[in-house]
Amino acid sequence: MAGFGFGKRTTPRKFDYTPRYYDPQKEELKARLAQYKDTGDEDKMKDRIRSGLRHKYNGDSSYRSSQVKKSNFRLLYIIIILIFCAYIILRSDSFVKLLDSMG
Repeated sequence: MAGFGFGKRTTPRKFDYTPRYYDPQKEELKARLAQYKDTGDEDKMKDRIRSGLRHKYNGDSSYRSSQVKKSNFRLLYIIIILIFCAYIILRSDSFVKLLDSMG
């Protein structure tokens, strides 16, 4: 009964942290310098992956849009083929006979 009522429900407080002294250029410089220190290969790989995820993809946007367009057309072709196959199966005499024998 406690969950029901007509009053205003409280919303949880959100966490909003803004650092006082944050310099992205300095952090990027530290990351680049850390890559060239004599550490294990595994640490270098982790740092490289971490920095790549942080900066996301900065490649050619036209290439990405062409790839998205190609994948959308491919999906459309697959859907059309599946609809055509379903139509052929549903219109076949053997499928109709199977339905008659079940019912």
